[in-house]
Amino acid sequence: MLQLLSPSENETITLQKPEHLDYIREPKNTAVADVDWLRLKETQQDLSSPNPVRFRFSPAIDATVLLYHPNGDVTRHPAVGGAVDVFNLQIGTTYYWQVEAGDDRSARACFHTADIAPRLLNIEGITNVRDFGGFTTKDGKKIRQGLLYRSSEMDTHVNITQTGKQALKALHIRTDLDIRGCHDEYRAPNLESSLTEWVNIPLVAYEKIFTDKAYMAAYGKAYALLTDATRFPMIVHCWGGIDRTGCWLFILGGMLGVHEDQLFLDYEFSSFCKWGQRSRHSDQFSAFLAQLMTLGDTVEVACRHFMLAAGLTSEQIEQIKNIFIEK
Repeated sequence: MLQLLSPSENETITLQKPEHLDYIREPKNTAVADVDWLRLKETQQDLSSPNPVRFRFSPAIDATVLLYHPNGDVTRHPAVGGAVDVFNLQIGTTYYWQVEAGDDRSARACFHTADIAPRLLNIEGITNVRDFGGFTTKDGKKIRQGLLYRSSEMDTHVNITQTGKQALKALHIRTDLDIRGCHDEYRAPNLESSLTEWVNIPLVAYEKIFTDKAYMAAYGKAYALLTDATRFPMIVHCWGGIDRTGCWLFILGGMLGVHEDQLFLDYEFSSFCKWGQRSRHSDQFSAFLAQLMTLGDTVEVACRHFMLAAGLTSEQIEQIKNIFIEK
């Protein structure tokens, strides 16, 4: 008789590692050195991946774990010796599971994932992969998970593996928004073109965004993609998924009304990848924020005004809100 061991019935699983949780509880308040975001350097071990959910059952045989998702999907995970690790589950979500071995099936059990943002993902061969969703707005609503992901690039300085591509395929990525291309930076599509459209819109980062109307217009062009619901799920990346990606998503999150402490946290969470520390207190980020705040009295108002200045209409901004904010 198949017996489920873990997760136990109604157990809540935390997907972040201890070092992630420590940072979420108490972000660092020290400034770090500015970086050359067009010439990143590996300075540390990559710690950006989450914990998996480990499924265990007895007897310790080879079998299949059936995982029941809230949207009705059922995914199958081959287990060896009574165990299998599964990555990339959503946060704050209830799942059901059971084990199948030939004609024999176990009872179903229920477990929950802790509602702690950010949602980290494990995509083999690349780094700094997170879901933009899961954060909370000032009026208590949630940003939808599974719509917009952020990551490092997938080639050149890192190389996504076939396993990594399969993991992205499981996320049903429809649009690869590649914001590399400043100066002579190499860029090319990496995902299967029949499934994913590659869109290249080169962006700059930090204070430089505000030095040329063309730079702001490029931001607006990238935001305009978010008005088309058929483009999701989408993944956005530069080289490290830190600086250009971080600025673009900070403004998006600000416009959506995400709590400012969560906006800062998401930016700084890139410090767990291998391309160095980032801080809201750095001169680089402080200059970016100071320029942004000339556009409004609050982060939310300033980010909305930035989008308008970048070429979006009020109607487009409302479209983006309707797509991203849970009802």
